[in-house]
Amino acid sequence: MERCESVQVAAPQTRLLAVEALAGSLQGVILRLQARLGELQVGIFDSLKDLDVAMLAPHIVLLEVGEPGASELAMAERMQRLWPDIGLILLIERTRLDQRLRGYALGADHCLDHPCAEEELLGVIEALMRRLSMQNTSAGDCWVIDAQAQRLHLPDGRVLALSRNECRVLQCLEGAPQQTASRQLLAECLGANYMTYDERRLEAIVSRLRRKIADFAGREAPIRALRNKGYLFTGNLLACR
Repeated sequence: MERCESVQVAAPQTRLLAVEALAGSLQGVILRLQARLGELQVGIFDSLKDLDVAMLAPHIVLLEVGEPGASELAMAERMQRLWPDIGLILLIERTRLDQRLRGYALGADHCLDHPCAEEELLGVIEALMRRLSMQNTSAGDCWVIDAQAQRLHLPDGRVLALSRNECRVLQCLEGAPQQTASRQLLAECLGANYMTYDERRLEAIVSRLRRKIADFAGREAPIRALRNKGYLFTGNLLACR
């Protein structure tokens, strides 16, 4: 994938991510959406990574499937796994029934002919917006730690400020194998000598962090204590680098 464009609809605050199979191939579609849906903010990426999607936290993804299409369909599959409640619209060449069937099998909400009729695309987007506005479900489980700014980006796009020690704990978990860090590793990430470190200090830091996330997110914090081992981050934790 060479390029993608992210589109944020200003009202009613529905974030739409448009992904091109080739650079500029959806330019006309994006301009028409802009004219019909209102003020849009457009960002251009050389390539799309999980981190880009997590930071945007889109409600709807409009994904163009090119030829041969395997990479785009793999992206659709990954999006559905990381963000299962996302609205997913695939634009597929009308002769590619195989891609259409594969798209539906991967969880796409709609597989439209490409090029698509403008009115149909707008109708599908509006229908998805109505559906998403009625849902009270998780926005997925992909979190982003921004160490430089000491912030945690939640799956729904909100941002939580962190203390230096809270940030270091999350950095340590993100970099550890399977997001599981021992008490010794965590203590060392906090700049302490584990041989003389009081583990109750670590427990207090993690406890405050879990409570802080839970209070802000309105859901249980994705940090689990492992008996006699350390801690596990149970969601998908990414890092800004």
